[in-house]
Amino acid sequence: MNSQLLKSKPHVAIVGGGFTGLAAAYDLARAGSRVTILEHHDHLGGLASGFDLNGFPIERAYHFLYPSDQDILTLAEELGIRDRIKFHPSTIRFFHEGTDYPFMKPADLLGFKPLAFHDRIRLGVMTLYLKHLKDWRPLSRITADAWLRKWMGDAVTREVWEPLLTGKFNKYHDKITMSWLWGRFNIRARSQTKNLSGERLGYPDGGFAVIVDALSTALEEHGVEIRLKSGVKGISRKDKLLSVETLAGETLKFDQVLATVPSHVFARMISGNNVPSDYITRLNSIEYLDAVVMVFRTTQSISKAFWYNIKDARVPFLTLLSPSALAGTSQFGGSDVYFAGAYVPHDHHYMSDDCDIKSEWLAGLKVMFPGFDPSQIQDLKISKFRNAQHIVDIGFEEHKLVPFETPVQGVYLANFSQIYPDDRGTNFAVRDGRRVAALMAQKKAAV
Repeated sequence: MNSQLLKSKPHVAIVGGGFTGLAAAYDLARAGSRVTILEHHDHLGGLASGFDLNGFPIERAYHFLYPSDQDILTLAEELGIRDRIKFHPSTIRFFHEGTDYPFMKPADLLGFKPLAFHDRIRLGVMTLYLKHLKDWRPLSRITADAWLRKWMGDAVTREVWEPLLTGKFNKYHDKITMSWLWGRFNIRARSQTKNLSGERLGYPDGGFAVIVDALSTALEEHGVEIRLKSGVKGISRKDKLLSVETLAGETLKFDQVLATVPSHVFARMISGNNVPSDYITRLNSIEYLDAVVMVFRTTQSISKAFWYNIKDARVPFLTLLSPSALAGTSQFGGSDVYFAGAYVPHDHHYMSDDCDIKSEWLAGLKVMFPGFDPSQIQDLKISKFRNAQHIVDIGFEEHKLVPFETPVQGVYLANFSQIYPDDRGTNFAVRDGRRVAALMAQKKAAV
């Protein structure tokens, strides 16, 4: 490309190479901007980034798609890889105090013995109600714990919802707004088959790396510069341009900057600007949990279920799921692949370097599946993610949520806390990446 023409294009920095940043970069580059992605890690894709598991591609943290995930499916169509995403029947089970229950269809609730019969009916009726509820805003003013106890009762809350909320949100389990849980019901309702016999979930042939790789290729074709291992320390406005200071000590100049980092991290990045204190307070008031994920490939099929919810103190992780149970073992060389995951506070012992998570979690698998044989594991990987889940509590929308456009002129923020009332996920990351890109292009054209 002619160097003079290149210089005449608006230069945009994207801080973070997850799905939000990649989607934004894709649209901005096609709209005529010169784009540079600054990614702290040595890979793109964020939580959905792929790696090699004993010769087969798999993502670092478990992901799947719903049929209603039209934003990422549309992007896949544009990239020419829509045919790589297949939808399969899903299976959910509940490992409850040593007993394995099916937990998928209305009839399954009737056989869920930990609850009295009238509580099973109550659970089914109120679950159906939530799936059809359209107005979620009143639910933002009450915690999930309080709403569930009022409408589903203490027994249903204690045996079904409390362990799931505790596993997902740890010490914040009784602070989460009911609107967050409604979002989970809503998206699952849209994935149900028409006869309510179950749900279908999507998984790409070759894992989510297929989408990341296709995006990377498209970005390179549009002249996007991708700089890995390029963490950002600060963002400031200097006259007409924005200065981005990297952790390596470089100072780079841009016309616009999009940050896709957690809110409190972004607060530190813009601290050198004259930003209103209430805005910084909003950013810093959003609390986050870390995540730990163990994935392994094995010659042993320990379960044919895709997803397990778990309530058993002897099992230390929140959930167990298997992409091979969903999409088949062929793309994993005939072996089975399983993920176990947990959300923990920043100071949890799982986040320390000397914690033996592998032994502890394999022991938990032995509780669930007494015939589990660790010697048949072909490869195993444990990943730790900082700031993996934000806490959506009462007043989140009014006191913590911020728009894409920030008080620093030309600087934008798009992270998964702004997906509210929906929960984080690759589809919403793509949606918001494209939304903020459209806003940035509009603002630049208006100058």
